[in-house]
Amino acid sequence: MKKAIEAGSVSADGNSPQAVQPDYKLILWKDLQVSPTNPRRRINEQTIESLADSLRTQGVLEPLIVRENGKKYEIVCGERRYRAAEVAKVTELPCLVRELSDEEVLDIQIHENLHREDVHPMDEAYGYQFLKERLSCDVRELALRVGKSEGYVLNRLKLNLLIREAQKDIDDAHLPLTYALEIAKYTPEIQKYIYSEVYKKEGKYQKDNYVYIPIKGQTVPWKSFIEWINTNIHHLLSKAPFDTKAVNLRPDGLACVNCPERTGAAVSLFEPNQIGKKDACLNPACYFSKAQNHIEIRRRELAALANVEPSHVPIVRSFYYSDGEDFLGSESARVISGAKHGGSARNCKHAVSGIDIEADNYGQTVQVCLKSSGCGVHWRDSKSSSDANSDEARSAEDNAERLETHRARREEIWNAKVAEAVRVRVFKQAAERFEKKFKITEVGSDFLPQLLARFWRMTASGDSNNLHRVVRYLMGEWQAEPGNGDLVHVQDGRAGIEYFSNLMRGIQFRVLFLLIHGHKGTIGHANNYTSQKEVRKLAAEFDVDYSLIDAEVRLDLCTKKHKETHQVYLNAVREKSNDAKVPRPFSEKWKAGD
Repeated sequence: MKKAIEAGSVSADGNSPQAVQPDYKLILWKDLQVSPTNPRRRINEQTIESLADSLRTQGVLEPLIVRENGKKYEIVCGERRYRAAEVAKVTELPCLVRELSDEEVLDIQIHENLHREDVHPMDEAYGYQFLKERLSCDVRELALRVGKSEGYVLNRLKLNLLIREAQKDIDDAHLPLTYALEIAKYTPEIQKYIYSEVYKKEGKYQKDNYVYIPIKGQTVPWKSFIEWINTNIHHLLSKAPFDTKAVNLRPDGLACVNCPERTGAAVSLFEPNQIGKKDACLNPACYFSKAQNHIEIRRRELAALANVEPSHVPIVRSFYYSDGEDFLGSESARVISGAKHGGSARNCKHAVSGIDIEADNYGQTVQVCLKSSGCGVHWRDSKSSSDANSDEARSAEDNAERLETHRARREEIWNAKVAEAVRVRVFKQAAERFEKKFKITEVGSDFLPQLLARFWRMTASGDSNNLHRVVRYLMGEWQAEPGNGDLVHVQDGRAGIEYFSNLMRGIQFRVLFLLIHGHKGTIGHANNYTSQKEVRKLAAEFDVDYSLIDAEVRLDLCTKKHKETHQVYLNAVREKSNDAKVPRPFSEKWKAGD
């Protein structure tokens, strides 16, 4: 036993220490103390109880390794046996007393604790950070010391920077290590953003509001999780609308190519396909700030060339009609050249340089003709002639009509979006009430699954829109997996019948209801509004408050600037007020046609 222990130890410089015979003795439990440098912080209490049972029947089979520390003995290895001895009421423990330096103690504890298969990942993270600071070494040296790859050690060190919510979820066995390691690659601010998307969600009402609550322990599919990160967090530097070598886009002058917050600067954390030409920014806030600063710099440069104030250089959206708060659309500025979409080949003496902020042409210089110039080429309604007034009035009417048509279309899209969400909620409540109201107890246990399987195949071949957007979605919600209905797959024949047989009886009735009624009020393609008369009629039949659901959905989906108006409308609906009027955020011209 002594020889095995001696051979297994390693000194601080990586060489075997001089063979010094350890002193074997029995030491009172009260004279032992745990080591402050032990990197293993989490010990499963159930394993302590199990080990205590073993100590009661067989005693302590393997001695602890200790060193003298004043009148006490510091435990270098064997803290679990020490704790189990307290539970088992063992008063003396066999120990090997060795003369060890602090670095030798650390090395032994690394090999005894951090190399165990069952070590908690957060213990590893803490242990590596402790060693890194204690030994004043970098990640590469630390990796050599502990016998792990540099990437492995760096990933574990990153766990120390994981936000508290995620660390707690690891301890509670809700968050798998693979997901935690991915989240830990980013700054705390971005971690919170990613963490909010890691779990599946279920919809429910809270204080009269319909909200989506994360289901701890049920993570979204890994592939979907990574795709979400690649879309929302990573921004390819090769496609940046600004010069990634520029040093004038942020106060500290840090260029993207030298920034540590990019995949190319953390080769040990990211896959090879995320390095080099696929180098991506990991700080969306900085990325968008640089894009905006780039616009302001280009604006000042163009203003200097034209000898005008920067505010006189137009900011335009080349493929957008209406003006925005900080840009001009085609109603006020005609793009002549420089845009990827639209533009006119006709030049004019009134053309000026502007900056396009359309997504596919962001930051590029374009030539524009402003409506205020009165150009006779691009703005004929501004010509000075004997019939200028009548032409201008007619053009103004045309523009007003075109703008109103545009607003009416936006209103139609908005109401179609609302109607789709409302009808699904109506179907959900109506189906639940159908289940309670029309339970058919006389039907054999196999008849209803057969009927469902038959209906399912008919719906799949004829109305897949209903199947995907209503039936599967609500099945996932009823089974505590909202938004996961796309995983529902029903096969032909007996397999499909058995699938429905395994559902709860109540769910079977609800699905039958949806297969019969779910097509009603289906929103047309391209968000073309469809009459919701049938949905309203169904709601009335099952005592579902359509108006209340409609008001709640409008408040949920509206933009921040319209929240107050929609909250007033919701309150009026709840109070059954006759003055409750549906807000029209875009156009009064649009009519529902119900």
